[in-house]
Amino acid sequence: MASATAPKTLSFDVVMLSYYERPIFDVQLNGIEIGAGANPPQRGNGGLMTGVPIQLGAQKITWRLDGPKGMPGNGDTVTAANIPDFKDPGPDYSYLGVHVYPDNTVELVPEKFWPERTAKGEAFTQAWERKHGQ
Repeated sequence: MASATAPKTLSFDVVMLSYYERPIFDVQLNGIEIGAGANPPQRGNGGLMTGVPIQLGAQKITWRLDGPKGMPGNGDTVTAANIPDFKDPGPDYSYLGVHVYPDNTVELVPEKFWPERTAKGEAFTQAWERKHGQ
């Protein structure tokens, strides 16, 4: 009888970056709370959650929509449209950027230092700034 081996679990300091034009909250990575995000895009990040255990492999990310009273979808839970596959980045990586995009996709980016915007996140932010004259 073959024994099943549990997936390897690593510990990261997680930073959640939201590129939504509305606030989101209750952002969870595999059921673990990792933060909230205010609007406009990539402002008011959810801070740093330290020592988050993350198993290698497929990841489930969810969040809840917020916004002004009466805004459509307020309180709705969104599940990422993609399922990121997290691989061991090696021993030099202790931060994980969780990038949540308004197209309901997510990127998980391991970093040696504080997570920065991704190329996709930068595109969302620049589009927002053009739209709002910033």
